[in-house]
Amino acid sequence: GGELFQDANDFGRQLGEILERSSLTYVLTIRPTGPVADGTFHRLKVKADIPRSARVSHRMGYYAPRPYDELHPLEKGLLASDGIANVSERQDLEVSVLAAPFKANEKEAYLPVIIEIDGKSLLFGQSDNRLPVEFYTYASNEFGEMQDFFTQMVTLDLSSGRARFESGGLKYYGHLDLPEGSYLLRVLVRNAVTGRTGVEMIPVEVPSYAEADPFLLPPFFVETDNDWFLVREASSTPEQTVVYPFTVKGEPYIPAALPVLEDQQEAMICLVAYNLGEGDIVVDGTIVAEDGTVIDEADLLLEERTITGIAGLDRFVARFRPDGLEEGKYTLRVALRNSTSGVLETKSVPFSLGVPN
Repeated sequence: GGELFQDANDFGRQLGEILERSSLTYVLTIRPTGPVADGTFHRLKVKADIPRSARVSHRMGYYAPRPYDELHPLEKGLLASDGIANVSERQDLEVSVLAAPFKANEKEAYLPVIIEIDGKSLLFGQSDNRLPVEFYTYASNEFGEMQDFFTQMVTLDLSSGRARFESGGLKYYGHLDLPEGSYLLRVLVRNAVTGRTGVEMIPVEVPSYAEADPFLLPPFFVETDNDWFLVREASSTPEQTVVYPFTVKGEPYIPAALPVLEDQQEAMICLVAYNLGEGDIVVDGTIVAEDGTVIDEADLLLEERTITGIAGLDRFVARFRPDGLEEGKYTLRVALRNSTSGVLETKSVPFSLGVPN
Protein backbone atom coordinates (compact mmCIF):
# COMPACT_ATOMS: atom_id res chain seq x y z
CA GLY A 1 0.00 0.00 0.00
CA GLY A 2 2.81 2.46 -0.64
CA GLU A 3 4.42 4.39 -3.48
CA LEU A 4 8.05 4.32 -4.64
CA PHE A 5 10.05 7.22 -6.08
CA GLN A 6 12.84 5.39 -7.89
CA ASP A 7 16.03 6.87 -9.38
CA ALA A 8 14.81 10.39 -8.59
CA ASN A 9 16.85 13.35 -7.43
CA ASP A 10 14.28 16.16 -7.44
CA PHE A 11 13.40 15.79 -3.76
CA GLY A 12 11.62 19.14 -3.60
CA ARG A 13 9.06 18.11 -6.20
CA GLN A 14 8.63 14.62 -4.79
CA LEU A 15 8.22 15.84 -1.22
CA GLY A 16 5.72 18.39 -2.50
CA GLU A 17 3.68 15.58 -4.07
CA ILE A 18 3.76 13.62 -0.84
CA LEU A 19 2.63 16.62 1.20
CA GLU A 20 -0.19 17.33 -1.22
CA ARG A 21 -1.42 13.75 -1.22
CA SER A 22 -1.30 13.55 2.59
CA SER A 23 -2.79 17.00 3.24
CA LEU A 24 -6.13 15.44 4.18
CA THR A 25 -5.87 12.26 6.23
CA TYR A 26 -8.45 10.30 8.19
CA VAL A 27 -7.24 7.99 10.93
CA LEU A 28 -9.59 5.04 11.40
CA THR A 29 -9.08 2.40 14.05
CA ILE A 30 -10.68 -0.95 14.67
CA ARG A 31 -10.68 -3.19 17.71
CA PRO A 32 -11.07 -6.86 16.71
CA THR A 33 -13.28 -8.81 19.08
CA GLY A 34 -11.77 -12.00 20.38
CA PRO A 35 -8.90 -12.49 17.88
CA VAL A 36 -7.33 -15.92 18.07
CA ALA A 37 -3.68 -15.64 19.09
CA ASP A 38 -2.37 -17.72 16.18
CA GLY A 39 -0.35 -15.15 14.22
CA THR A 40 -2.55 -15.41 11.11
CA PHE A 41 -3.00 -12.56 8.62
CA HIS A 42 -6.40 -10.84 8.43
CA ARG A 43 -7.15 -8.80 5.30
CA LEU A 44 -8.85 -5.41 5.62
CA LYS A 45 -11.23 -3.83 3.10
CA VAL A 46 -12.15 -0.15 3.21
CA LYS A 47 -15.07 1.32 1.25
CA ALA A 48 -15.61 5.09 1.00
CA ASP A 49 -18.02 7.32 -0.89
CA ILE A 50 -15.51 9.72 -2.48
CA PRO A 51 -15.17 11.73 -5.73
CA ARG A 52 -13.76 9.92 -8.76
CA SER A 53 -10.60 12.05 -8.66
CA ALA A 54 -9.79 10.86 -5.15
CA ARG A 55 -8.35 7.56 -4.05
CA VAL A 56 -8.15 5.60 -0.82
CA SER A 57 -4.90 4.17 0.53
CA HIS A 58 -4.90 1.91 3.57
CA ARG A 59 -3.00 -0.95 5.11
CA MET A 60 -3.83 -4.30 3.53
CA GLY A 61 -4.45 -6.06 6.83
CA TYR A 62 -3.01 -7.06 10.17
CA TYR A 63 -1.50 -10.07 11.86
CA ALA A 64 -3.18 -11.57 14.88
CA PRO A 65 -0.96 -11.77 17.96
CA ARG A 66 0.98 -14.91 18.69
CA PRO A 67 1.07 -16.63 22.08
CA TYR A 68 3.55 -14.80 24.29
CA ASP A 69 5.58 -17.93 25.05
CA GLU A 70 6.14 -18.49 21.29
CA LEU A 71 7.69 -15.06 20.73
CA HIS A 72 11.41 -14.64 20.10
CA PRO A 73 13.26 -12.88 22.97
CA LEU A 74 13.89 -9.96 20.59
CA GLU A 75 10.14 -9.64 19.97
CA LYS A 76 9.48 -9.66 23.72
CA GLY A 77 12.04 -6.89 24.17
CA LEU A 78 10.42 -4.86 21.39
CA LEU A 79 7.02 -5.26 23.07
CA ALA A 80 8.47 -3.87 26.30
CA SER A 81 10.05 -0.96 24.39
CA ASP A 82 6.74 -0.21 22.71
CA GLY A 83 4.94 -0.29 26.05
CA ILE A 84 7.39 2.23 27.53
CA ALA A 85 7.32 4.51 24.47
CA ASN A 86 3.53 4.42 24.11
CA VAL A 87 1.62 7.37 25.57
CA SER A 88 -1.20 5.20 26.96
CA GLU A 89 -1.30 3.17 30.13
CA ARG A 90 -1.90 -0.58 30.14
CA GLN A 91 -3.59 -2.43 32.96
CA ASP A 92 -3.33 -6.20 32.50
CA LEU A 93 -1.71 -5.92 35.92
CA GLU A 94 -2.88 -3.74 38.79
CA VAL A 95 0.13 -1.49 39.36
CA SER A 96 0.52 1.49 41.70
CA VAL A 97 3.57 3.78 41.77
CA LEU A 98 4.92 6.24 44.32
CA ALA A 99 7.89 8.51 43.54
CA ALA A 100 9.29 11.40 45.58
CA PRO A 101 12.38 13.60 45.03
CA PHE A 102 14.55 13.72 48.17
CA LYS A 103 17.43 16.18 48.13
CA ALA A 104 20.75 14.43 47.43
CA ASN A 105 22.79 17.60 46.93
CA GLU A 106 22.31 21.14 45.59
CA LYS A 107 22.01 19.91 41.99
CA GLU A 108 20.38 16.50 42.15
CA ALA A 109 17.54 14.54 43.71
CA TYR A 110 17.48 10.96 44.94
CA LEU A 111 14.11 9.70 43.66
CA PRO A 112 12.83 6.49 45.29
CA VAL A 113 10.33 4.65 43.07
CA ILE A 114 8.03 2.24 44.88
CA ILE A 115 6.03 -0.12 42.67
CA GLU A 116 3.19 -2.27 43.99
CA ILE A 117 1.68 -5.09 41.91
CA ASP A 118 -1.47 -6.93 42.93
CA GLY A 119 -0.71 -10.63 43.42
CA LYS A 120 -3.84 -12.07 41.77
CA SER A 121 -3.42 -10.06 38.59
CA LEU A 122 0.28 -10.96 38.40
CA LEU A 123 -0.42 -14.71 38.76
CA PHE A 124 -3.47 -14.81 36.47
CA GLY A 125 -3.05 -17.55 33.86
CA GLN A 126 0.08 -19.01 35.46
CA SER A 127 0.20 -22.37 37.24
CA ASP A 128 3.98 -22.57 37.71
CA ASN A 129 5.27 -21.41 41.11
CA ARG A 130 8.39 -19.95 39.51
CA LEU A 131 7.46 -16.32 38.86
CA PRO A 132 9.82 -14.11 36.81
CA VAL A 133 8.84 -10.43 36.84
CA GLU A 134 10.39 -7.71 34.68
CA PHE A 135 10.67 -4.08 35.79
CA TYR A 136 11.37 -1.17 33.41
CA THR A 137 11.39 2.42 34.68
CA TYR A 138 12.37 5.45 32.60
CA ALA A 139 12.36 9.18 33.35
CA SER A 140 12.15 11.60 30.41
CA ASN A 141 12.34 15.38 30.62
CA GLU A 142 10.00 17.93 29.03
CA PHE A 143 11.84 17.54 25.71
CA GLY A 144 11.30 13.77 25.67
CA GLU A 145 14.96 13.07 26.47
CA MET A 146 15.64 10.13 28.79
CA GLN A 147 17.48 11.27 31.93
CA ASP A 148 17.74 8.08 33.98
CA PHE A 149 16.34 4.56 34.11
CA PHE A 150 16.52 1.18 35.83
CA THR A 151 15.55 -2.30 34.67
CA GLN A 152 15.61 -5.58 36.53
CA MET A 153 14.34 -9.13 36.32
CA VAL A 154 13.16 -10.59 39.63
CA THR A 155 12.41 -14.32 39.97
CA LEU A 156 10.32 -15.51 42.91
CA ASP A 157 9.77 -19.04 44.19
CA LEU A 158 6.15 -19.27 45.37
CA SER A 159 6.10 -22.97 46.16
CA SER A 160 5.61 -22.26 49.87
CA GLY A 161 3.90 -18.85 49.78
CA ARG A 162 1.57 -18.68 46.80
CA ALA A 163 -1.61 -18.11 48.83
CA ARG A 164 0.00 -15.25 50.74
CA PHE A 165 1.27 -13.74 47.50
CA GLU A 166 -2.20 -13.84 45.94
CA SER A 167 -3.70 -12.03 48.94
CA GLY A 168 -1.02 -9.36 48.83
CA GLY A 169 1.41 -8.96 45.99
CA LEU A 170 4.86 -7.69 45.10
CA LYS A 171 6.38 -4.40 46.28
CA TYR A 172 9.56 -3.24 44.53
CA TYR A 173 11.94 -0.47 45.61
CA GLY A 174 14.15 1.21 43.01
CA HIS A 175 15.53 4.71 42.55
CA LEU A 176 16.55 7.32 39.97
CA ASP A 177 19.00 10.24 40.15
CA LEU A 178 17.58 13.38 38.54
CA PRO A 179 18.57 17.05 38.28
CA GLU A 180 16.12 19.92 38.60
CA GLY A 181 13.25 19.79 36.11
CA SER A 182 9.88 18.35 35.11
CA TYR A 183 9.74 14.67 34.23
CA LEU A 184 7.38 11.97 33.05
CA LEU A 185 8.01 8.67 34.80
CA ARG A 186 7.09 5.58 32.76
CA VAL A 187 6.91 2.28 34.67
CA LEU A 188 6.33 -1.08 32.98
CA VAL A 189 5.93 -4.35 34.90
CA ARG A 190 5.56 -7.67 33.06
CA ASN A 191 5.08 -11.31 33.96
CA ALA A 192 7.85 -12.88 31.87
CA VAL A 193 5.89 -16.14 31.53
CA THR A 194 2.42 -14.96 30.51
CA GLY A 195 3.34 -11.56 29.09
CA ARG A 196 0.67 -9.81 31.18
CA THR A 197 1.76 -6.20 31.49
CA GLY A 198 1.02 -3.10 33.52
CA VAL A 199 2.15 0.38 32.45
CA GLU A 200 1.80 3.48 34.62
CA MET A 201 2.92 7.05 33.98
CA ILE A 202 3.24 9.77 36.60
CA PRO A 203 4.60 13.33 36.44
CA VAL A 204 7.48 14.22 38.77
CA GLU A 205 8.76 17.70 39.63
CA VAL A 206 12.31 18.03 40.97
CA PRO A 207 12.80 21.46 42.56
CA SER A 208 15.90 23.63 42.52
CA TYR A 209 17.35 22.80 45.92
CA ALA A 210 19.99 25.50 45.48
CA GLU A 211 17.24 28.15 45.54
CA ALA A 212 16.11 26.96 49.00
CA ASP A 213 12.44 27.44 48.12
CA PRO A 214 9.77 25.68 50.24
CA PHE A 215 8.88 22.25 48.91
CA LEU A 216 6.65 19.46 50.25
CA LEU A 217 6.94 15.82 49.20
CA PRO A 218 3.85 13.63 48.73
CA PRO A 219 2.34 12.37 51.99
CA PHE A 220 3.75 8.97 52.93
CA PHE A 221 1.32 6.48 54.49
CA VAL A 222 3.31 4.23 56.80
CA GLU A 223 2.68 0.68 55.56
CA THR A 224 1.10 -1.71 58.04
CA ASP A 225 0.31 -4.59 55.64
CA ASN A 226 2.87 -7.37 55.95
CA ASP A 227 1.52 -9.47 53.06
CA TRP A 228 3.79 -7.86 50.46
CA PHE A 229 6.75 -9.73 49.00
CA LEU A 230 9.44 -7.06 49.24
CA VAL A 231 12.23 -6.71 46.67
CA ARG A 232 14.87 -3.98 46.55
CA GLU A 233 16.82 -2.89 43.48
CA ALA A 234 20.08 -4.57 42.61
CA SER A 235 22.74 -1.86 42.81
CA SER A 236 25.17 -1.66 39.88
CA THR A 237 27.70 0.04 42.18
CA PRO A 238 27.98 -2.07 45.37
CA GLU A 239 30.54 0.31 46.88
CA GLN A 240 28.02 3.18 46.85
CA THR A 241 26.04 3.63 50.06
CA VAL A 242 22.53 5.04 49.65
CA VAL A 243 20.81 6.25 52.80
CA TYR A 244 17.29 4.85 53.10
CA PRO A 245 15.12 8.01 53.09
CA PHE A 246 11.94 6.67 54.71
CA THR A 247 12.46 7.00 58.45
CA VAL A 248 10.40 8.47 61.27
CA LYS A 249 11.66 8.94 64.81
CA GLY A 250 14.83 7.16 63.73
CA GLU A 251 12.96 4.03 62.61
CA PRO A 252 12.67 2.90 58.97
CA TYR A 253 9.23 2.33 57.48
CA ILE A 254 7.76 1.30 54.14
CA PRO A 255 5.39 3.79 52.49
CA ALA A 256 2.35 2.55 50.60
CA ALA A 257 2.05 3.44 46.91
CA LEU A 258 -1.72 2.97 47.17
CA PRO A 259 -2.87 2.93 50.83
CA VAL A 260 -5.91 0.72 51.42
CA LEU A 261 -7.79 1.83 54.53
CA GLU A 262 -10.92 0.88 56.42
CA ASP A 263 -13.60 3.23 57.70
CA GLN A 264 -12.48 4.93 60.94
CA GLN A 265 -9.08 3.25 60.72
CA GLU A 266 -6.35 5.55 62.01
CA ALA A 267 -3.38 5.73 59.65
CA MET A 268 0.04 7.20 60.35
CA ILE A 269 1.35 9.65 57.75
CA CYS A 270 4.89 10.99 57.47
CA LEU A 271 5.26 14.44 55.89
CA VAL A 272 8.64 15.56 54.56
CA ALA A 273 9.24 19.21 53.67
CA TYR A 274 12.12 21.51 52.80
CA ASN A 275 12.67 25.14 53.78
CA LEU A 276 9.42 25.82 55.62
CA GLY A 277 11.25 28.13 57.99
CA GLU A 278 10.97 28.73 61.72
CA GLY A 279 7.54 29.01 63.29
CA ASP A 280 4.52 26.92 64.16
CA ILE A 281 3.30 24.61 61.39
CA VAL A 282 -0.39 24.05 60.77
CA VAL A 283 -1.68 21.09 58.75
CA ASP A 284 -4.92 21.01 56.76
CA GLY A 285 -6.38 18.14 54.80
CA THR A 286 -9.06 17.76 52.16
CA ILE A 287 -10.64 14.60 50.76
CA VAL A 288 -11.35 14.58 47.03
CA ALA A 289 -13.51 11.99 45.25
CA GLU A 290 -12.38 10.10 42.15
CA ASP A 291 -14.35 12.47 39.90
CA GLY A 292 -12.57 15.51 41.39
CA THR A 293 -15.38 16.57 43.72
CA VAL A 294 -14.20 17.97 47.05
CA ILE A 295 -16.02 15.96 49.70
CA ASP A 296 -14.97 17.31 53.06
CA GLU A 297 -12.12 18.39 55.28
CA ALA A 298 -9.97 15.49 56.36
CA ASP A 299 -9.68 14.34 59.95
CA LEU A 300 -5.95 15.07 60.02
CA LEU A 301 -3.97 15.68 63.20
CA LEU A 302 -0.36 16.89 63.25
CA GLU A 303 1.26 14.87 66.00
CA GLU A 304 4.95 15.73 66.00
CA ARG A 305 7.67 17.72 64.27
CA THR A 306 10.79 15.59 64.46
CA ILE A 307 14.37 16.83 64.61
CA THR A 308 16.35 15.75 61.54
CA GLY A 309 19.68 17.49 62.16
CA ILE A 310 19.75 18.51 58.48
CA ALA A 311 19.39 22.20 57.65
CA GLY A 312 16.11 23.00 55.90
CA LEU A 313 14.69 19.47 56.26
CA ASP A 314 11.55 18.86 58.32
CA ARG A 315 9.74 15.62 59.08
CA PHE A 316 6.26 15.54 60.61
CA VAL A 317 4.10 12.74 61.91
CA ALA A 318 0.35 13.07 61.37
CA ARG A 319 -2.70 10.89 61.98
CA PHE A 320 -5.53 10.46 59.47
CA ARG A 321 -8.97 8.88 59.92
CA PRO A 322 -11.27 8.36 56.88
CA ASP A 323 -14.56 8.61 58.77
CA GLY A 324 -17.94 8.25 57.08
CA LEU A 325 -16.73 7.56 53.55
CA GLU A 326 -18.18 5.00 51.18
CA GLU A 327 -15.94 2.35 49.65
CA GLY A 328 -14.01 3.64 46.67
CA LYS A 329 -10.98 5.60 45.50
CA TYR A 330 -10.11 9.02 46.88
CA THR A 331 -7.31 11.58 47.05
CA LEU A 332 -6.00 13.09 50.27
CA ARG A 333 -4.80 16.66 49.73
CA VAL A 334 -2.47 17.83 52.50
CA ALA A 335 -1.35 21.43 53.10
CA LEU A 336 1.39 22.57 55.49
CA ARG A 337 1.36 26.24 56.47
CA ASN A 338 3.87 28.21 58.48
CA SER A 339 1.70 30.36 60.76
CA THR A 340 4.48 32.93 61.12
CA SER A 341 5.63 33.43 57.53
CA GLY A 342 2.46 32.29 55.81
CA VAL A 343 4.41 29.84 53.62
CA LEU A 344 1.98 27.23 52.27
CA GLU A 345 2.82 23.97 50.50
CA THR A 346 0.29 21.40 49.23
CA LYS A 347 0.67 17.84 47.95
CA SER A 348 -1.73 14.96 47.31
CA VAL A 349 -1.75 11.17 47.51
CA PRO A 350 -4.41 8.67 46.35
CA PHE A 351 -5.91 6.14 48.73
CA SER A 352 -8.57 3.46 48.56
CA LEU A 353 -11.22 2.81 51.18
CA GLY A 354 -12.33 -0.75 51.78
CA VAL A 355 -11.23 -2.09 48.42
CA PRO A 356 -7.80 -2.48 46.78
CA ASN A 357 -7.02 -1.29 43.23
